[in-house]
Amino acid sequence: MNAWIASTLRILLIASIPVAVVLTNVRLVMLPWYHNLQYDRPTFPPDHYGFTREERGRYAGLALEFLLNDTKPDFMSKQILPDGTPLYNERELRHMHDVKVVTRMTLAVWKIALIVVLSTAISLAWGAQTRLMLRSGIMLGSAIVIVFLLLLGIYILFNFNSFFTRFHQVLFEQGTWTFFYSDTLIRLFPIKFWSDASILVAGVSLLNGLLLWWAAYRIHT
Repeated sequence: MNAWIASTLRILLIASIPVAVVLTNVRLVMLPWYHNLQYDRPTFPPDHYGFTREERGRYAGLALEFLLNDTKPDFMSKQILPDGTPLYNERELRHMHDVKVVTRMTLAVWKIALIVVLSTAISLAWGAQTRLMLRSGIMLGSAIVIVFLLLLGIYILFNFNSFFTRFHQVLFEQGTWTFFYSDTLIRLFPIKFWSDASILVAGVSLLNGLLLWWAAYRIHT
């Protein structure tokens, strides 16, 4: 393999590993098991405005369906409470639309990163010299994951509110992502839902980075 091509593949591998690792865990959290696990935990904040455990699970599942599937834009506005009132107000509907856009873009990036990781790894695995580059690429990419997640994990543990605010400021228009405690989105997804999700993603991604580094270290070239 041409040395320039091999070097380019190695750089792509290094850059894609952190994205693939973190977003894989983000995607895993965006499955029904996570919100169901949270609602079943005795320490999870109850809804003081009346949602039962079953209602929370059902409404959260519908929100997840909206974000991940090709549902129509009016899917969420059609959701109503048993008394016939809308489940979401206009601000919540607008935010859910914005979140859907961000989710679709994030999942597209995740799929591209996975393809790049797999294709570059396979390409570099063929020759003795390129296997050295594969090994070093995985180790460096994993090291970036480890350092980044250690720093991010410390930040989240000690100042989650700041992380949560900055995250939303980067991705969403100011004033579109703040709600009352009585709004459905807060009742379904209180701050503990997001802090636990962030800690879980950071912790598992850190573990993935350590395992990848160890596996690459064990590669015999």
